[in-house]
Amino acid sequence: MKPHAFLVLAIILGPTALAYFSGHVAAAHYLGLGSILALQLALLARPVAAFSILIPAVYAAAAITAQSTDGVVALVVAIAAAVGASSSQGLHRGLVALLAAALLGSFEPGPAADVMWRAGFLLAGSTYGFLVGITMLRHVHLEARSVHPQGALGYAALLAVLALLAWFAARIGDFAHNWWLPLAVVAVSEPVVTGSLRQSMARVALGLAASALLIGIIDAFDPPLIRGILLVGMLLVAFSLDRSRRWALSLLLAPVLVLLSSHGAPHESALVYGLSFLPAFLPVLVATCLGHFVFWVLQPAPGRVAA
Repeated sequence: MKPHAFLVLAIILGPTALAYFSGHVAAAHYLGLGSILALQLALLARPVAAFSILIPAVYAAAAITAQSTDGVVALVVAIAAAVGASSSQGLHRGLVALLAAALLGSFEPGPAADVMWRAGFLLAGSTYGFLVGITMLRHVHLEARSVHPQGALGYAALLAVLALLAWFAARIGDFAHNWWLPLAVVAVSEPVVTGSLRQSMARVALGLAASALLIGIIDAFDPPLIRGILLVGMLLVAFSLDRSRRWALSLLLAPVLVLLSSHGAPHESALVYGLSFLPAFLPVLVATCLGHFVFWVLQPAPGRVAA
């Protein structure tokens, strides 16, 4: 465990903890979400870190149009495609933060006044996370490898299709905090084969299954104190991973955001939750693996990744 990880985490979660313990629980949720999402942009997509200003904007747009299926689906698909296209610059893992904000908003509809209130705290949190990312963590560079433009175009199409399928499956399934399913699908996706095709397929499948398992585990605990400890533990693991294991960040993203968005489990038990999301999860898992297999097989082997 890197010693400075504790200091970084204390600084990142400081405003969130202050808001929570002062009784502003709802505000704490969105401050924390904004901080972590902006930090993800700053660390994994540093050239476009300023896009953190869009986090509250896409959240508000998705929440306000959530009752209009066509509108919110178009927004989610467009952002998912943009995430895939950004792989040509190696920025895709960071831009997943914008997709997370849109997905969260699409499952949190409400009157315009309420949505803007939430977006205001998201703006405060994202501004804080952005400032920490470009000051205290300015020397941290975690960008992914760039993909050739042709591969990035195909990857954008793949993510758009998978995000669309997962979004509808989550909406039909109607399980607790169901926005995590399309988010996890995009987060664990990979634009290129790393190692053998079998290893890459296993990494995507196990990453998605691990995200689901972690969410099931954390939602077995209802007391806010225990959930806070789990949140701190996951973030410490994320901050302590070396460069060769940064892929593990993708499977931690959805569980961390679930913990930040809620301080209590909204269901009876882990078993009940598992039974509620499995009918939606299993078809999405199969579609995600099949989609990646077809995409990777169709991609030309040489020159897939830009130098």
